[in-house]
Amino acid sequence: MMKSIKNTLSTKCYWIIFLLLSTYFKAQKNDYLMKCWIKQVRPLENNVLNISYSESYNELEHNFNPWEQTNYKLQGKVWIGKDSYSKIDKFTKENKDYDSSIQVSKDKFLFKNYGENKLSSVTKEDMYEQYYLSAKYSPLFLINYFKEENVKIDQENKNKEFAVYKTTINKSIVKLFINKKDDLLEKVTILGDDESFGDVLSVYNYKDYFNDKIYYPKKMFIEKINGKLSDEVNISKLSIDTKVPSLLPSPEDFTFKESGKIKAETKLEKYNDNIYFLELKHTDDRVLIVEFKDFMLVAEAPVNSDNGEIIINEVKKIAPNKPIKYFAFGHFHPHYIGGIRSFVHEEANILYNQYNKDYIDYIVNAPRTINPDRLQTEPKKIKTLELRDQLKISDGNYEMEIYYIGKKSDHTVDYQVYYFPKEKLLFQDDLVWISKIGQSEKAGTRQKGLYKAIKDLNLDVKTVVQSWPVSDYGVKTVIPFDELEKTVNIK
Repeated sequence: MMKSIKNTLSTKCYWIIFLLLSTYFKAQKNDYLMKCWIKQVRPLENNVLNISYSESYNELEHNFNPWEQTNYKLQGKVWIGKDSYSKIDKFTKENKDYDSSIQVSKDKFLFKNYGENKLSSVTKEDMYEQYYLSAKYSPLFLINYFKEENVKIDQENKNKEFAVYKTTINKSIVKLFINKKDDLLEKVTILGDDESFGDVLSVYNYKDYFNDKIYYPKKMFIEKINGKLSDEVNISKLSIDTKVPSLLPSPEDFTFKESGKIKAETKLEKYNDNIYFLELKHTDDRVLIVEFKDFMLVAEAPVNSDNGEIIINEVKKIAPNKPIKYFAFGHFHPHYIGGIRSFVHEEANILYNQYNKDYIDYIVNAPRTINPDRLQTEPKKIKTLELRDQLKISDGNYEMEIYYIGKKSDHTVDYQVYYFPKEKLLFQDDLVWISKIGQSEKAGTRQKGLYKAIKDLNLDVKTVVQSWPVSDYGVKTVIPFDELEKTVNIK
């Protein structure tokens, strides 16, 4: 009897051990992240990869047309290990070299930006962002981060071809797509928040893997802003080094800058009974507010929806019972269009022209799930009013005129300006650059373009008021027309 009980217990113990081992080996077999780490990270041990690369990098800047890209050709070197990342690179523009440097470790981030000769102030969020930005040149720093954080396979993304691992870094949703056939990382996706475009997806695609002690891709193809832009990185040379060079001096008193939003600061100036200028000191912008008998007009809303809300609140202090009937922007750059979604939510008529309509629609309709604004939480359809050559806004007594000057601005294809006949005042965004000190200098092409537009339109202007910049750059932003004319006539 006792022998039979012992045999039964032995059999049960055997099966329990068998099941545990089966579960363990099955888990090991399906641990694609670990297998990827073994191939793409472990061979380094305590060493670092030394990478020489060339990069074709595209950026949306203050260009002439919406979605127009500025291309940079960069050359650089990267040193990257399991828990460190350093990079130097440079590009040449107008026969001048611009370089930058980055050093990242687990508790420190040193950064010198292009054209700067000292370290930039950085936050911890800036450092965490480098965890996935470094994957543009090598994925191993990010792969190791996922392993160290014990990130599990994403059960919501079951895929026959890829094992998908997902985590959140710095409020961005980062995913690794590991190919189940060869256990190599095939792509990384980063879903983050952009002030202008809302939820933006970046995709890093890794191509042409080779194995020289460590598996490494020769090419990286990057899609940005939901495929609107693309970059390419090509590896020209690769070696394994024992240490990372010191690219930047590390200050003894290094500290991270406090994160958080810049404190909003506003100043309202009443120009007369109809015209107000609202200065947003934290963005260095001047917003135009016009009061009519039964409604309001706002022109310009810088950078983001938060500032749009600030402007709306200030307008309601001026005239609590008057709706904002119109929202206009001088051109499509962020300092003028950034807060447009707040005015769509207010059900204002958005003034557009044929050159920026598609761009407006993209910004207004873009999802904002990571950093929701009012239009995301309470969607409303955009109401629009097209500006062709000119548009008159009137309440039957007081009036203003909006003129399309476009290419004459030598700045953007969609440029428009605001004219007040009664005051002989013209409001525009950023075309006049006359120094506050010293003698007047010859007008640049923007300045000349504005002057020519005023003359061609036969507008009687005494004063030009500028939206940006208000304080920075040391330029005048309330300019007598005579002074503008003087700069144009300088030979």
